[in-house]
Amino acid sequence: MTPEEHRFNALVLMFANLQRLMVFHNALALSEGRELDPDLREELTTRLDLVGETSQRASETKAVSEADVDAVTPVAGYLAREVRSYFATEMENDLGKQAAFGAAAVYAASYLDDGTIQMGRVFGHSDWVDRTMQNKPVLISLRNQANAAVASAAKGEFSPEVRGYINHHVSVSHGNRQGAMDQLDGLLAMLDGRDARQYQ
Repeated sequence: MTPEEHRFNALVLMFANLQRLMVFHNALALSEGRELDPDLREELTTRLDLVGETSQRASETKAVSEADVDAVTPVAGYLAREVRSYFATEMENDLGKQAAFGAAAVYAASYLDDGTIQMGRVFGHSDWVDRTMQNKPVLISLRNQANAAVASAAKGEFSPEVRGYINHHVSVSHGNRQGAMDQLDGLLAMLDGRDARQYQ
């Protein structure tokens, strides 16, 4: 990957993980019968808007400007802290929290694939696009399962089928924890145009 591709990849990872946090906190609030805290919503929305707008400019110019790198750099530290906290969520015997945790992982994976497809199109990697598009049917099914789990949590009623969805999503997310954190810990290297895997 080129330096510009590494920088763009950092934006993809940032956006996907910000969505992970937004889905988690929204779903958790829904399962607990409350509104999402306005300050938390603003905290996440502001960062999502920043990274989304930066990604749009980078898609048009095939580059991430130094000014944009400087603007999004603080998001890297924020995500490393907040996603680590997400993975540390205590949720034993709490199906509402488990449903929110699993849904967040499913949507993060979906947004990550969307970003990979966009990156492939921007930089002319049709093989990335074709390969990632093959995941779409599975991710649509997983999103439907996650939505069903969160809706069940809001009602406090969990069928055996939904319990199975939740268990699977949580298990997969925990299995991906180290990889997800390695990516987030490598964001600063990526924003510098380097392959973060060389420094792990």
